[in-house]
Order: sequence, then C-alpha cells, then structure tokens
Amino acid sequence: MNFQRARDEQTKQIRIRQIIDATIKIYDEYGYDKVTFSKIAGELNFSRINLYNYFSCKEDIFLLILQDEIEALVQDAEENFTSTYSPESFTIVWTNLYSRHQRMLSIFSIVNTLILRGATAAAYRSYRENIYEKFLRLRKIIRQSLPCLTENSSLRFLEIGNSYAITAYAASKEFKEANNIAVFENAGYGTFPFAEQYYPVLRTILYGSIK
Repeated sequence: MNFQRARDEQTKQIRIRQIIDATIKIYDEYGYDKVTFSKIAGELNFSRINLYNYFSCKEDIFLLILQDEIEALVQDAEENFTSTYSPESFTIVWTNLYSRHQRMLSIFSIVNTLILRGATAAAYRSYRENIYEKFLRLRKIIRQSLPCLTENSSLRFLEIGNSYAITAYAASKEFKEANNIAVFENAGYGTFPFAEQYYPVLRTILYGSIK
C-alpha cells in the first residue's frame, strides 16, 4: 500500500480508517501490548512519524475501535430485538448478543486499566460522549423488549450487566486462548466459556431488577 499523507478531509478519513483496520489486524493477531506505531506503519507501508499527523498515540486509535465495536453491538441489537420477551428468553438472547461481539468485550475489559491512561483528553471526552449515546439506544431496546422493567431498573440492568460482561470475558476461556494464556482446567474453579459464566449472573441481575 502506498500510504501518502492526506491532502483533503475525505482522504484523511480514508487514512484514519486504514490505520484503524491495520491496528485491528495487529491486535487480533498479537494482542494489545504488541500494537505499536512502528508495527502499524509497517502494515501500511507508511512512516511511523507520519502516523502522528492522524493520531497522538495508539490509545486514541483504540478508543475509536471500541466505539465502532460498541456501535456494531447496538446495531445488532436494534436489528434483532424486535419484539417483547419473557425474562428467561431475554436473558438467553442477550447473552448470545454479547457472545457475538467478543472483540468489543476484549477491548472494553482493558479500557479503564490500560487505554485511558495514555489517551489524550480530547479523545477520551469524545469517547465518553459517543458511548453515552449508544448506551441510551441499548436502554431503549431493553425497555421495548422487557416492558416489565422501569426506566431506572433498565438502566441498572444495563450498567451492572455490562460491568459483569467485561469481567466475565476477561476471565473466560475464549479470552485466555486468544491471548495465549494457559488454561488449567482442574485448577481452582476452572476456566469456562464466556456464555457459561455470563448467563446465570445476568439472569440474577435481571430478576433482581424486576419490581
């Protein structure tokens, strides 16, 4: 790829998209710690110094990636949650929804501990504003799918459910295998697939939110 510096806004957005895609490719193959400006530049046949014309740090790239990943989850929910559900059925389909978006869970699990520490203030603020709008859309879907929930209880379910999803995925078999972390099946409580961990806790959260 002959990666020339952009001279207009349209080309700049194309370059940003190419940088994001290259970062995702490296992340999926090697993990977060191995993503560097040098590797991204090498993937694009572009100089590392010129990447600074688009991003100040890799953390800002990952905040954009996470926004895209959350948007994909929200769109998935908007397309597939088109009717009302019983609490039991909703727990199953919501677990399946999150299971389909494992890259989002993987990046979300490190956003507060790693990514935000190095991100610029402008990128962080934009990220917060962006995901707030997306979570409002998710809350609307929950309210439409589960009329038994109040506005406040749907928000509580979303917040607690998301928090546990991040925790459960970081401890899941899928995450450990993707990051070449040893899985000792018979040590302690063992390591389980994400859905097996997430479903029973999500069910408890949901039934606890119903008044």
